[in-house]
Amino acid sequence: MTSCMTNKEILQWAIAELGVEKRMEAELLLCHVLNTNRGLLLAHDTDCIAREQAEVYRDFILRRKNNEPFQYLLGSANFMGLDLIVTPDVLIPRFDTERLVEKSLELLADKQQPIVLDICTGSGAIAIAISHYKQDALVYAGDISEQALRVAKENNRRCNTTVEFRQGDLTAPFENLFGKVDLLTSNPPYITSEEMNELPADVLQEPHLALWGGDDGLRFYRLLIANAPALLKNGGWLVFEIGWKQGESVQLLMQQRGFDNVAVIQDWQGNDRVVVGQLLY
Repeated sequence: MTSCMTNKEILQWAIAELGVEKRMEAELLLCHVLNTNRGLLLAHDTDCIAREQAEVYRDFILRRKNNEPFQYLLGSANFMGLDLIVTPDVLIPRFDTERLVEKSLELLADKQQPIVLDICTGSGAIAIAISHYKQDALVYAGDISEQALRVAKENNRRCNTTVEFRQGDLTAPFENLFGKVDLLTSNPPYITSEEMNELPADVLQEPHLALWGGDDGLRFYRLLIANAPALLKNGGWLVFEIGWKQGESVQLLMQQRGFDNVAVIQDWQGNDRVVVGQLLY
């Protein structure tokens, strides 16, 4: 490498390493290293990149080439307009999950100071987004992973939201909320054993604890559907994210447990993505 490699030259090297289909990732990683935006980067492509920055960037590109997730390299992911920290201890928030938050906010729109509980919270994305956009809500969230909750608590601090986090298995830490919850949300692990073998290499670097949902992918839905009625008040809602093949199965499980107004909601690509049901005494 010369003493004066330009932004354009190192970007060309990165694209050659990753493939042209990852050009945008290469550009955004370079923006991250240079602390600039894409417009300024492209407008100053003949500027020299400092040797130390070039070394950091080359390391990022080689790690991405080795299937380390893009968001882990950036250290953040955008979710519902919020910039959230992500680390290998948490699942990367997906755009599809925003559909769950949007539906939850619809169900909460007319409620004053509703109590919301998010189970398997991971990075805290769902709970924090609800707290941000429904500021009078009393939002609680739980996860079994102490490491994930550290990330979630930092996201809560950075987003200036007011979620209360508790560590424990599913609903166990929230006995004091029995009969009080207006809306219970969860994006639980739902990948089947068969699907785990087919996941892209970068997804497999995310925590398996947050991915695998048992042989048929329904293990956590069964547990949460069984436990949710003790927490929900009369008229309370249970809102799940699901895998795109699981709508009918989760809908049936909720109906069998006595939930009313059970509906499957599609994401913006037309795939089944959210199941909601209401508990009426």
